[in-house]
Amino acid sequence: MCHTQTFTSGSAVENEPEQNLADDFEHWPNEPATRNDLRILATRIDRRFAKIDSRFDRVDAQFAEMRFDMKELLFEFKESMRKEMFRFAGFLTITGLTALSIFAASAR
Repeated sequence: MCHTQTFTSGSAVENEPEQNLADDFEHWPNEPATRNDLRILATRIDRRFAKIDSRFDRVDAQFAEMRFDMKELLFEFKESMRKEMFRFAGFLTITGLTALSIFAASAR
């Protein structure tokens, strides 16, 4: 009993390369290739590269988004630190003036 399995064009990643050739080509891999066989192979390779390119585009977009988010977070962090520094400087100024006024009052 002969068992024939038909694969869809999306099965290229899951199957063995020899099985892909046998599934897509008009002839088995040990026979001479026809122009149509070569067109099918070129189309399959082109599709694989297109999928890889689209994945790189998605990764690049995610990195760009992360860089933007990091810049925004860094800006927010700098602003927050600047506000805290001004608050601390104000606290030190008030504490220093209070200490000076206490020492000046006790020296009289």
